[in-house]
Amino acid sequence: MAMGLVESLSRPGQNATGFSDILADLSGKLVDLAQELTKPQTAVGYLWHTAWPDGQNRYRSTEQAARVAGINLQAKGIADIAELDSALTDIKQSGATTLIVQPSPFTFGQRGHIIASAMRNGLGTIYAFPVAAREGSLMAYGPDYLHMYSRAPFYVGKILKGTKPADLPVEQPTKIELLVNLKTAKTLGLEVPLSLLVRADELVE
Repeated sequence: MAMGLVESLSRPGQNATGFSDILADLSGKLVDLAQELTKPQTAVGYLWHTAWPDGQNRYRSTEQAARVAGINLQAKGIADIAELDSALTDIKQSGATTLIVQPSPFTFGQRGHIIASAMRNGLGTIYAFPVAAREGSLMAYGPDYLHMYSRAPFYVGKILKGTKPADLPVEQPTKIELLVNLKTAKTLGLEVPLSLLVRADELVE
């Protein structure tokens, strides 16, 4: 909705419908997870994409959540992957040990570069895409996309039978996964609290 594609989730109102990944709504939860992993008074890093229309909105949501939680958020925005190493070096120098990666098409597509650079800088990344934790991110909390998109044939069938997309509510995911990569935690020397381990849907070793 923030980008104006639909009027509301229940009544899209335009010639579009589908699925919402609710990633914009996870800002506060990602901050909470970072807080559990971070020692008191330690900064938390935040990497966001400045060239994406919704990047500023998601950054503000995270900044507000961090302020409410009393967290020192050290944010760096980048427009291009060439700016990554410099941004992460600055974040690490602020004293951060964890890095929230803003969920966006850019950070998803460049996740390999981001995770690798963060590891070199001693930063444990927190992603909103479950696959990232299986690929080396310290932690991931986000929708199960396979489960969500299994609903797509239902929507296609409705539309082919004449239902207008504007009359089909935008569905939100019903299954959210928490993954922790124990190998990454060990490599970075980070201790994952038991409270997170017992809540995890998957522990990656």
